[in-house]
Amino acid sequence: MQPSEKSPSQQDRQATQQAANRRLGLILLSIVVVFFLGFFAKMVFLGG
Repeated sequence: MQPSEKSPSQQDRQATQQAANRRLGLILLSIVVVFFLGFFAKMVFLGG
């Protein structure tokens, strides 16, 4: 086996890690969006 080739277990781990990273990124993005919307709503409804 060539060193550059990946075994199926490594590919599975890489795919799992990519899915976990994508999920974490979406969670963090949603938190940022919620804080931004909360700040925006505060400015609109409470006048600053």
